[in-house]
Amino acid sequence: MSKVLYRKYRPTNFSEVVGQEHIVKTLKNAVRREKIAHAYLFSGPRGIGKTTIARILAKVVNCKNPKSGEPCNECENCLNINDNKFLDLIEIDAATHTQVDKIRDLIEKINFSPTSGKYKVYIIDEVHMLSRGAFNALLKTLEEPPKHAIFILATTEIHKIPATIISRCQRFDFRRLKVFEIKERLEKIAKQEKVKVEKGVLDFIAINSNGGLRDSESLFGQILSLEDDDITLKEVQTILAIADISVAVKLIELIVEKKYSETIDYINKITDDGYDLEQFSIFLIEYCRKLMLLKISPEIKENFSSEMTEEQIAELEAISQKTSVSQILGMIRAFIKSKEEIKSSIIQQLPLELAIAEINIADKESLTDKANTNYNDKIKEPIKKITDKVSSSVKQSQNFIKKSMRLEKEEETEDNKTGANENKTELNNSNKITLDTVNLEWQDILEEMKSYNHSLTAFLKTCQPIEVKKNEIIISCKYSFHKDKLKKIENKSIIEKATAEILKADVLVKFITQDEAEKMGYKIKEIRSVTDDKKEDAVDMALDMFGGKIV
Repeated sequence: MSKVLYRKYRPTNFSEVVGQEHIVKTLKNAVRREKIAHAYLFSGPRGIGKTTIARILAKVVNCKNPKSGEPCNECENCLNINDNKFLDLIEIDAATHTQVDKIRDLIEKINFSPTSGKYKVYIIDEVHMLSRGAFNALLKTLEEPPKHAIFILATTEIHKIPATIISRCQRFDFRRLKVFEIKERLEKIAKQEKVKVEKGVLDFIAINSNGGLRDSESLFGQILSLEDDDITLKEVQTILAIADISVAVKLIELIVEKKYSETIDYINKITDDGYDLEQFSIFLIEYCRKLMLLKISPEIKENFSSEMTEEQIAELEAISQKTSVSQILGMIRAFIKSKEEIKSSIIQQLPLELAIAEINIADKESLTDKANTNYNDKIKEPIKKITDKVSSSVKQSQNFIKKSMRLEKEEETEDNKTGANENKTELNNSNKITLDTVNLEWQDILEEMKSYNHSLTAFLKTCQPIEVKKNEIIISCKYSFHKDKLKKIENKSIIEKATAEILKADVLVKFITQDEAEKMGYKIKEIRSVTDDKKEDAVDMALDMFGGKIV
């Protein structure tokens, strides 16, 4: 029986290991300096070299002629380890030996000296599968193992390992391999196997191995079983029944370019070609996710090197420039929904077609909203001109009324000069200041206040004069908070100053709440500003001119 590729081309020394340079360098230095730890913990995804490096470490610590931290692969111990005949290397699969009895049996035998090597090395794979009792039994031994024993624990789920175990080990975190690293390794294997592969085949295999070298070698071994000296990309896709990422990219490009009719045709074509549409939907979701992340944080593209080639990353960047985050989010939601519905769909491609329809509708609604915004911007200018014109006319009318009332008051003052010796404030108040006068000048008082204090103006807009007694104006405040703010000495003096300038008289102001005013018998009117009247008049005139109606 011929060996599978991942066993046939398994690295026999540290220099052959792909993609874990940070771990290899540390272990080689430890071996050279004879600073070997009693327990190691290797964590990371499957198929990236944890067990391989564990075997190389077991080999180099027992090698009779190590060279610069590397095993010689020539001595008896090295050859026995390569042939799985070395008695002092014990490999345990924790998935099938979870019971505490198995670990206790191991611990009882650990005190025996090595048979032929310097160290007894215990490699426990998938160590997270051990039971709580097994971990407790292992704990004491890890803390104080015999000098001739080394433990190497490997796991794909580090979060399941008790903290007490982790704290007693040197921990090494393995990373996923990048696409180009896997591709280089497969190129060497193809050369040694003397097979030719079409351009794109190794990229396709590397991308679909999810950063795992063992998975990529298994897929490549499946292809080599064809015994074809010239392997094409089409053959690989057919054998593995996996869609190329370029198939998903093509669909995304059609959507971004708004070629929805061609998109539907394309979905039916890949359905006829026999692609797994559920897997295809996953490709679409993953690609859209990358587009979204790239739009949010461009520098994140460095994280895609374990899943995409440099050319594919450049293509991803180009597509991201043509779309928006909102459009990408719409695609992701639509494709997630279609993926969930494909299994139960009567017509296999229908969920994907519905997803395209939803994206199309959302796109059209977005365009409509944009068009409406542009239209509103266009009609704003003429309406603003009309509004300004009407406002100007209203202002002129108000000024005329004010002037007339002042003239009338001045005439009354001339007729009543007999009270000239009264207090100045009382004289001015009795002759010039009435509630009608204050109400008429109220908007001008508010405008005058802006030059002193904008926030006080905002408070006064919710207030209204309700009575004038001699030289004192009583003002009702809608909110008690406003009353407290306005009656502060510094604020009150500012308001009196601004009011006096407009009314041309010395005045005092007094603030009460609306509730207090109503209890005192005053009738409080709903506050309505002149500005509101202006706006309504302007709108009415605009409606008459354009023949429209308020919606």
